[in-house]
Order: sequence, then C-alpha cells, then structure tokens
Amino acid sequence: MKIVVSDPVFLPEEYRKRLEVLGNLTIFESMPSSMEKFISRVRDADIVIVGRYGFSEKAFSAAKNLKMISVWQTGYDHIDIKAATEKGVIVSNVPDYAFDSVAEMVFALSLNLLRKVHLADIGIRKGNFDWRDYIGNQLLGKTIGVIGTGGIGVRVIQIAHGFNMNVISVTGHPSEEKARRLGVKFVDLDTLLKESDIITLHVPLTSSTENMIGTKELARMKTSAILINTARGKIVDEVALIKALREKQIGGAGLDVFDKEPLPLNSPLMEFENVTLTPHIAFLSHESLEECTNVCVQNVEKFLEGKPQNAINSE
Repeated sequence: MKIVVSDPVFLPEEYRKRLEVLGNLTIFESMPSSMEKFISRVRDADIVIVGRYGFSEKAFSAAKNLKMISVWQTGYDHIDIKAATEKGVIVSNVPDYAFDSVAEMVFALSLNLLRKVHLADIGIRKGNFDWRDYIGNQLLGKTIGVIGTGGIGVRVIQIAHGFNMNVISVTGHPSEEKARRLGVKFVDLDTLLKESDIITLHVPLTSSTENMIGTKELARMKTSAILINTARGKIVDEVALIKALREKQIGGAGLDVFDKEPLPLNSPLMEFENVTLTPHIAFLSHESLEECTNVCVQNVEKFLEGKPQNAINSE
C-alpha cells in the first residue's frame, strides 16, 4: 500500500507514524511546480493525502492504482469529484473543524479595518504618533450581516453578541425557532446588503454561490460597510470588488481568500489602504491544525478498515 502526501500539510511525527503503520509513506514538503510534477508524485499511489493542490481529471487518469484521497481541509472544489467517482476513487474531507479559528478571524479582520490597526502600525514605525490619523469605529451597536449559518456562521453570530452587535442573517433554512435560538433576525439578501455595517460570507463554493457578491450586490451596500470573506474567493466577483473599492462604493474589505491563489503580486487589491489581505489562513491555529490532521489521517485509517468516513462521493 503506497500512501503519498502530495503537497504541504501539517503532519507532526505522531501522525507520520500512524501513516507509516498503514503502508509505504512518501511525503512531499513543497508545492509541485506543475501538473506534470504533481502527477509524477501520485502516479503509483494507492492513497493520496492532498492539501491545496488541485487534483484534476488528468491526474485521476494517470493515477491508475488510486483508491482513496483524503483532503486535508474542508473545501474540495479543487478536486474533480466527477472524475474521482468515475474512477471509483473515494474522496474524504475534514467537514467540521476550525469553526472557532475562522470565526475569530472574521473579527480580527473587522477590528483591524474599523480601528485602523494596520495603518497605525505602519504609521508608528514611520514616526507618526498623531492620534488624529487613526480615528476608527467600534463594533458596539453595529449591524453584522452573516451569510450562511453552518458551524462557522453560527459561531460568528455568537461572538457578535459578545460585542453587543445587531445580527441579521441569510440562511437556506430559516425558522422562528432557529432565529430565537441564535438571537438573529433572518432577512433576504437585499435587506442584509442594505442594512449591514459588516457583511461576512460563510457559504460553500457551489454553482449557485459563485460570484454571489457582484456588481449589483456591492452597489446595494452602505458606502461605509466592509466585506469580509474567509470562505472561498470565487464567492465574490473580484473584478467587481476592485471597481467598487476604487469608486468608494464600500468602506473596505477583509479578504483571506481570492479568485486566484496565491494572490498575484500585481493584484489591484494591493493598492488599497482600506483592504486587509491574509493568505488563506483563517483556519490556521495550532488547535485547528491538530484537529484537521487527526481527522485527515483517521479518514485513511477508516478507509483501510473498510469503513470510509467523511466520504464526499460515498455513492
């Protein structure tokens, strides 16, 4: 049994040992420079643990022995699930982790923008100690619009109450009982866009959510409102967002994910002082890394026991 870790993941010694017991383990510590390099890594594998590198139909065709992929994250839009299913390859992910880490990042980005933390840090290093340059806004009394009420969205709502914010939300399954339990008012998207001071996205990337925040939606936001995206880059029309920022249609944005990753150094998003950028790290805490790796390795163990878990294409 050949097990390949195809690109960088968090894999301390205890987890390596768990995998070594299961088969011949090969670990690649760098991103492949091309699809051909990636294919050369996985061509003879029976099981692949994959991080952020895409697993295309071409890779599935080349990996003749492949039986199972364990995705080291929740999102799997970089994996060709149709091709996996056609080839009889089980794909498992880590569906429920990093709720707290991602939710906390929403407020790290929000506070950074509202309180101008990044600008103050840059300013003080240049000798600017004038408080008048750093006047910001508080969270107290502001309205946060939460799009999506899965595990992360619910945690965001709970934290928002701690800041005494007004919370409104768009969800696929609203109910009076759920509204009471979460202390939230469910509204339609148009209302959320118009009323929110902060809008935060917590939906998966699907055909229905791709570019769900575009030109029309950005135009409906308050000119002082900020957009936070810690979900998936393609949920926001990046071209439309750049245009809205240039024309000062919105107050700013906190972005952890992008249309293309890594974010190109010549991206216009680099131009704006009212935009905070982080390299897809909302999930990244010691606690969440341990949790993710444990489940990822456990997915491999359960598959080899004949009891696949967290399978995306179990059919």
